[in-house]
Amino acid sequence: MGFVPASSASLVAFVSILLFVVAAFVAAVVKSSGGRRGPVLPVMVGLACYLGGLTILVGTGALATLPMSGLPLFFGLVFIVSVAVGTSRIGGRLAATVPVGALVGFQAFRLPLELVLHAWAAPGTIPTTMTWSGQNLDIISGIVALAAAPMAGRSRAAAWVANVVGSVLLVNVVRVAVMSSPVPFGWGVTPPLLLALHLPYALIGPIAVGGAIIGHIVLTRALITRRRR
Repeated sequence: MGFVPASSASLVAFVSILLFVVAAFVAAVVKSSGGRRGPVLPVMVGLACYLGGLTILVGTGALATLPMSGLPLFFGLVFIVSVAVGTSRIGGRLAATVPVGALVGFQAFRLPLELVLHAWAAPGTIPTTMTWSGQNLDIISGIVALAAAPMAGRSRAAAWVANVVGSVLLVNVVRVAVMSSPVPFGWGVTPPLLLALHLPYALIGPIAVGGAIIGHIVLTRALITRRRR
């Protein structure tokens, strides 16, 4: 199965989006720490080890040698780590300190990301199923987040709508990604989804998908705990 690299311009846009997600997470962690270095350093070290480990695993080709090209491990690791961070004390501090409007607006990165994915379908970098021409409608999440962010600080309803819409479409993205991959139970699309086996494309999992998962968990915790208060 051959992999068709994306254009240089689209890769620049893609990497820029990932850098934004990482920068937003780091900024939120720093804000939630109240300026103390103690809580920040372990998070930064953990983030570096996580992304570095996955980069080495993909870059050396070790992932591709595993059963089913290591895709179950890749998807599973991204899900487990993301849920663990979102439900941890780190996620709790973020939920308590980051403004709800910022948590909603963070998910707007999914709008330009979907534009990049749509551009990648034309040359065959990814299958059409991963775009709005297929079964991935995640661009709606970015649009809703962008529209709801200015109101979310004053309107819990707007924040909940953005959170629910984004969460549902995120589950759908994961479903489409898994079924578009070269796994025995997949759809067998052409080309198959091979982003997880190539750099820097594989970082879409831990950074973009993982970031969206963490963001929704933190936003949910914020809406629930602040309501109780």
